[in-house]
Amino acid sequence: MANTSLEHDPGSAAPLRRLLASVRRQARFWICVEAFAQVVLAAVGLFWTTLLLDRLIEPPPAIRGAALAAAVLGLATLVVTSLLRRLAVPLSDEALALAVERTHPAFGDALLTAVALDAPGGDADADLAARTRAAALARLGEVRPRLLFRWRRLSLLAVAAILAASGVAAVATLRPALATGWARRMVLLAPEPWPRRVSLEADGFRDGVRKVARGADVEVIVRARAAGPLPDAAEIRSRGPAGWRTVRMGTRGVDAAEGRAFGHVFEAVVDDVRLDVRAGDARLRDLLLDVVEPPGLDELDIRYTLPDYLGGGERRASASRIVQVPRGSRVEIVCTTSKPLAGGAIEARAPGAATPHVLATVAGRATAPRSIAASLPALDHDLAIGVRLTDTDGLDNRSPIGFTLAAVTDAPPRLAVRLADISTAVTPQAVLPIVGTIADDHALGSAEVKLAVGGDVRVQPLPRVRAGQSEVVLPVESPELVAIEPLGITAGKRLEVTVSARDRCGLEGGPNVACADTWTVDVVTPEALRAMLEAREVLLRRRFQAAIEDLALVRERLADPAGGERIPQAGACGEATARAGGEVREIAAAFRAIHGEMANNRLLDDDVSMRLITQIATPLELVADQDLAGLARACRATAADAAGGGLLRTMDAVLARMRAILERMLKLESLNEVVERLRGVIRVQEEIRSDTLDRQKRRGREALESP
Repeated sequence: MANTSLEHDPGSAAPLRRLLASVRRQARFWICVEAFAQVVLAAVGLFWTTLLLDRLIEPPPAIRGAALAAAVLGLATLVVTSLLRRLAVPLSDEALALAVERTHPAFGDALLTAVALDAPGGDADADLAARTRAAALARLGEVRPRLLFRWRRLSLLAVAAILAASGVAAVATLRPALATGWARRMVLLAPEPWPRRVSLEADGFRDGVRKVARGADVEVIVRARAAGPLPDAAEIRSRGPAGWRTVRMGTRGVDAAEGRAFGHVFEAVVDDVRLDVRAGDARLRDLLLDVVEPPGLDELDIRYTLPDYLGGGERRASASRIVQVPRGSRVEIVCTTSKPLAGGAIEARAPGAATPHVLATVAGRATAPRSIAASLPALDHDLAIGVRLTDTDGLDNRSPIGFTLAAVTDAPPRLAVRLADISTAVTPQAVLPIVGTIADDHALGSAEVKLAVGGDVRVQPLPRVRAGQSEVVLPVESPELVAIEPLGITAGKRLEVTVSARDRCGLEGGPNVACADTWTVDVVTPEALRAMLEAREVLLRRRFQAAIEDLALVRERLADPAGGERIPQAGACGEATARAGGEVREIAAAFRAIHGEMANNRLLDDDVSMRLITQIATPLELVADQDLAGLARACRATAADAAGGGLLRTMDAVLARMRAILERMLKLESLNEVVERLRGVIRVQEEIRSDTLDRQKRRGREALESP
């Protein structure tokens, strides 16, 4: 600032006041310029700071709004503190005079004293005040106001503010999109992102949210596009229950026209996950994997209607991996889901089929149903059923829903029958007793017995097997009797007997037929069969005699044990007694079988029945069930008291009863032999009588024919 020549009246204080007023104006100007430069620099600094941070980080609108509010508050604070508060401070003449004297020591406090004495209300001596004023006025021409202010610093600050503001203006002029983007994002808080060289797009996200199934493995695919070179790497930052975690994404496939794909798999996602993706200069923020429950099956209802030949009627099947349904049934499948469906299908795959057949779908429906149903008019073979579900969130059922409809074929009837009390030979007047069980998985139609003699085949129905029965039991006490006498079979022939049954299957192929084993028997004369049975009686008697001898041998060893030890012999006696009991029971059953066979062959009379049952079979059963069983218990109980002799007496009593039965059997056998001889005599007499009659007839014819 140039030197200022102040004209003044040596006796007046006005020049001094004009000097101080000029200093006051320059001080206020200096404060305003400095405050304005500071505000401009602070505003430019905030602009560049927010621009860089927002472009690098791209915070959400809430954070940007907070930053904008903080910036405005900071600038307002700066204006208040550096401008308004400083301008509000009064600059008195005394303060200004003191500032002038500090930079101009030649005044020697004359200026400050003159200003103080000139203040209103002062009572200083007028002569002293005049001399002091004159001294101050004498030095007034030496005052240099520029020495009072740091004009160089203010100039540098102002230039810096101008340059900073010019830089912002240049950016706004040369890069209007940059300035406009900053204004829209930082001032208007718009959600639109900054334009980037690289752009990122995440597959499957809608408005930054992708719904995924709980517990599923989720692959996040991000596609990068760029005007220039594509980024070589991408990072994904995820925040879950354990906090933030950053991993590098791998590339997926090869580069294509739509850019380069990066991917990362999150395994078994059970909680919501927030994601940020970075690749090149592009950012994707606030992505959310929203974990929801996938569509599931609440109820599976499987119903089937039986074919007409099974009586029809609806049945309900239990849901399982394999659902068995009778072949030919109509099947209804209803799947009730846990969530509304946007799509889905019920598919059926036949064995060996390359592709499944769609039975029902959900696609194209106006509403989102909670169930899907399908029907099969007739189940002819096994089908693998699969159910696919897609809910309104676009999620598929995580675990496949599948089961097998097993077409259960109508099985042939089951026959477990036999001929009771019939051996390898029968007489022409015999009856065949059939016992056992005839059953079918659904219902029998009929059963019959086939009698074949050479090429002659006769079929007789079994009347006790009626249509509609699922099982028929033919007990031993009440067998089904088939008479062969009406067939007129003569001795010397061979008879084949076969029992068959059929069900009521009405499907293709007709009823199922099953046959039991074929029994082959010889047709013999009554005398021949009686001789065979008597020979069997002889063998049974010999078996009984051998059992008595074995038991008697054990008794002898018990009576005279080797080395004087009876305890081991008592144990051996118990084993021998048990064997004898079993043997005697089998012999008694064999005699009853002989009795039944004779009855079935019409050879039984009262005498024979009494001999076989009353005199042989029943006594043998009593010996086995009472005497031998009691002896076995005595052998086990008296091993420690074998020396007492009680066991020997019991064995002697049992052996005596067994021998008595044997003697009766021998007597009956001798009686049979006598009877057989009488039968032989009668047969000879019959033959002689027959020959005599034949000769008489021949002679009579010869006499009539002679001339």
